[in-house]
Amino acid sequence: MYQTIKKHSLLVGLVIIATVTLAACSTKTAVRGNQPTESQVSKIKIGETSREEVVKILGNPSTRGTFDSQVWYYISRETSQWAFLPENIVDQRVIAIYFNPRGKVQHLEHYKTEDRRDVDLVKRETRTTGHELGFWEQMFGNLGLGIPIGD
Repeated sequence: MYQTIKKHSLLVGLVIIATVTLAACSTKTAVRGNQPTESQVSKIKIGETSREEVVKILGNPSTRGTFDSQVWYYISRETSQWAFLPENIVDQRVIAIYFNPRGKVQHLEHYKTEDRRDVDLVKRETRTTGHELGFWEQMFGNLGLGIPIGD
């Protein structure tokens, strides 16, 4: 009798551990950013809609053009990740709104995941001028600094 209860308890414990382990390894999805709906975007009229009206319709942009402040970007991205593996981009959408100098919408562009380009980051370090501190200088360099000696 005791052996049967012990085996049953062990089996239940193993099932619980297996369930928790598999749940921890489930796929996690995340949606980030501001993706306006098609009905919202359809309210924007080329040559008529102003910046202020765009903010009322779509909200604040995700970012503005770095080199051209006449462009606003609404960016959203959906990613999925299984366990500890790297994230995969499932879907990415960008709506770029170009304004003319008078502040009216000049052009509207939709970009999808297929349109994106990967950018290689530079791995070099920029050297700075000056003296690099050695191990002992780092360890004992501040000794005696900031301690008042007499009044």
